[in-house]
Amino acid sequence: MKKRYIDPFTPDLPIDSPERFSGRKAQIDSVVDSLFQLSNQNPRHTIITGDRGIGKSSVLTQVKNIAEGDMDLIKRLEIDAGVDQFDFICAWHDCSTDQNPSILASGILKQLENRFKSIFNGFKLELNIAGILKVGEKDSSVATISEISEKFCTDLTTISNQIKDKGKSGVILFFDELDRVKPDSGVATFFKLSAEKLSRNKVKNISFFAAGITGAIQNLEKEHGSIYRTFKDVPLPKLEEPEVKQILETGFSAVKCTHDPVVIKNVFSLSAGYPEPIHLLGSQLLKSDSDDYLDVEDFENAKVEVIETLRRNKLASSLQAAGSGKYQRILKAMASYSGVNVPLSHITKETGYEQNQYSTNMSNLINRDIISQVDRGVYCFVDPLLKEYIDRFGVITTQDEE
Repeated sequence: MKKRYIDPFTPDLPIDSPERFSGRKAQIDSVVDSLFQLSNQNPRHTIITGDRGIGKSSVLTQVKNIAEGDMDLIKRLEIDAGVDQFDFICAWHDCSTDQNPSILASGILKQLENRFKSIFNGFKLELNIAGILKVGEKDSSVATISEISEKFCTDLTTISNQIKDKGKSGVILFFDELDRVKPDSGVATFFKLSAEKLSRNKVKNISFFAAGITGAIQNLEKEHGSIYRTFKDVPLPKLEEPEVKQILETGFSAVKCTHDPVVIKNVFSLSAGYPEPIHLLGSQLLKSDSDDYLDVEDFENAKVEVIETLRRNKLASSLQAAGSGKYQRILKAMASYSGVNVPLSHITKETGYEQNQYSTNMSNLINRDIISQVDRGVYCFVDPLLKEYIDRFGVITTQDEE
């Protein structure tokens, strides 16, 4: 009987431990530079962007760890921080679809109030959170957003002065899943106005860090064209095979398992470089193993369990949400392609449609989070496991609807 172990893989949660975080050296180096600049009174508001499930929240969590003084990750990655240790006060706000600038501003300030009480022995900040919420009850015009931003930055100026007196490096305000906020909520305008106001007030020890899906942030750009000039963009690409190897080997070694190198290649191929399926397959591989040596048979058993049991309902729901008829034909054609990134020429050949006959369908599949556009004329599944699911169970109905 195999001895019980602590699962080193976390498919359903962001990675909060520096010891379990692997890869992303270039991106971590970029955000560390943002921290260094802020610690030297040169703020860089930063946003981490990428596909759904690409690991944005995990990176943002690591940035918070580093900002609060945990230097273990950057030492392991051999990144020069420029300082011995960062000492920022951090506040975190998770965004949702029903939020607007006043909720974001009041929510993050409330978190800061709590952090000050915790760090400085009950010290109470005098902030105008109620005033911000009251202004937010008005319409969502630019004038209202400007008033919210004005009150928000007045509070941040107060906080900035307190931070200087208490000898801290500065303040970082984290906004996770910024893409969930509706583009017409005025959030892009709020961040732009707030960044400009802080600059005019010479507040140089506070910055924003955010994370959001690339396409959704582009939608925010439509609301205010300067959103990408407000934030320094740190895009997260899909993981390369060496990074996947590092994630898996770190997990396997944590429970004293060895492995056939082919297992790494198979997981990389099936996951298409997305962290969530990598962790899911890694976790299931350990459950499928009986002799502390992970081989191809263990991988095949893990794959079957993931596709047919653990993710079957989710994948079936995604397929249903795609739509019937022409949508299913497109997905069937994409699943038949040998690689991860599918060119339109292959879809055209397999479906028998000309590109102008299904371009609207492709746009709808993107909006429904079923596929994403990799490059011009090149697409992939948002969930790479959907390809394997279609190969095993087929699609729903390909009969065109009236």
